[in-house]
Amino acid sequence: MKRLLVLCLLGSPASFYAADFCERDTTIDPEFPAGLGGSYEIVGKDPLTGSAYAGSLIVDYGKSTYSLTRSAQDDKVHGDAWIERCGADKIVVLIARHYTKPAPLDLRCSLGADGGNYYRTTCRTRYLGTHRWSGLEAWFQEQE
Repeated sequence: MKRLLVLCLLGSPASFYAADFCERDTTIDPEFPAGLGGSYEIVGKDPLTGSAYAGSLIVDYGKSTYSLTRSAQDDKVHGDAWIERCGADKIVVLIARHYTKPAPLDLRCSLGADGGNYYRTTCRTRYLGTHRWSGLEAWFQEQE
């Protein structure tokens, strides 16, 4: 057992880096994931202060990214998002960034849906430049 552990630890350096683990979609396809654009209610927890917030989010389609406009706590922030496919199974992950001050807020999100086929997106958050994913943000798509 110890030899197996040593062999795993001495494996190829490439096996320890995730640089090629995810591939970014370079164009936005309104058909996949279908219906992602629209209005959302959001709730979250700031990764730095731990304080809760609530508000709204608008997701629009662009050429290479989704355009985001988040309104929360009397503050309007713009951002962008894109799809990445990760691992051998090409699992879809939504990567987003809100351009908050003093540092942008990074989001790594999983896409889910409720019984009515509306998105329920769950995100882990951190401020760009930090390594701790200690915040949360959830998006609840509104019926149109």
